[in-house]
Amino acid sequence: MKFAGAVALGLAIMMGAPASAAAQTAMPNFKEMSGSVLPTSEIPAGTVSVRLVRGGPDKPLSKQDVEFLIDGKSRRATTDEIGRAQVSALPRGARVRAVAVVDGERLESQEAVVENSGLRILLVATDPEAVKRAAEDKALAASAAVKGIVVLGPESRIIAEMSNDRLNIYYILQIINSARTPVDIGGPLIFDLPREARSSVVLDGSTPKATANGPRVTVTGPFAPGITVVQAAYELPYSGPVARVEQRWPAALQQLNVFVQQIGGLSINSPQIASKRDVVEQGVILGTGPGLAAGQSMTLEISGLPHHATWPRTLALSLAGIIAAAGIWGAATANPRRRAV
Repeated sequence: MKFAGAVALGLAIMMGAPASAAAQTAMPNFKEMSGSVLPTSEIPAGTVSVRLVRGGPDKPLSKQDVEFLIDGKSRRATTDEIGRAQVSALPRGARVRAVAVVDGERLESQEAVVENSGLRILLVATDPEAVKRAAEDKALAASAAVKGIVVLGPESRIIAEMSNDRLNIYYILQIINSARTPVDIGGPLIFDLPREARSSVVLDGSTPKATANGPRVTVTGPFAPGITVVQAAYELPYSGPVARVEQRWPAALQQLNVFVQQIGGLSINSPQIASKRDVVEQGVILGTGPGLAAGQSMTLEISGLPHHATWPRTLALSLAGIIAAAGIWGAATANPRRRAV
């Protein structure tokens, strides 16, 4: 079975759905953003504002010289207490580049052209403490695994999609190890899918440690620090307007997120869902709820499913049975005289 249709849906949801504040398990690498230029309407056209920081926005560098090269000519400014320096009243079409030197490290922005908005530039100096910690993290990540636990992160989600009259269920799971070393949870992480699940598969983009076998997805350890991604899918057969999903979570789920395609009359209901809303730009209904403990089951009903009524077939079979029975009875009770003729 192919699950390509909802893979795109799942990726769109991952990119477009609002993230929980607790989901910020990995900070962006601000050093990689150094020198970037962002047009903005928050400051007047012709104004170029530079933010100078060490490692990230939480460490601004004040009283530092910043050189603005404007059409090859130099203009200097000094950063304030939040690490900001700026020049203004630049003519449209002027070409600008910002340069700063911090502890011998030269930081230089991309060249930008002044147009109809202001420009913001970020310059990020190296943070020795962050470099040291990154080296320590790398060494610890390569060390032997220790006993520990993992959780299913708040960006984990369940997606229901109809495709060719089939109900496909997707699990996009973030297995989080918050330790700085690999952890051994004492065995594999096993997801026993609903008994009715068919054609279970692990999708591209998942850890190679994840496998699907019948109604079961298994993820072997040890688990590296950070996030291990598992994306799995299966078909859930149904016969009426409502399908039921029961899933026991082998690790604590930090937040329940359920998405269903916004087609026809599809809807979702669960005692664990605290709120529902339409995400119009993604074409889905989003249900959210609080976290679930390890070993706790989630019960989910997907309603409004397209189906064919079974009563005409049942009635036809019943009538056929009655007619056949009547024929047999009639033959058995026929008038003996008429049989003798």
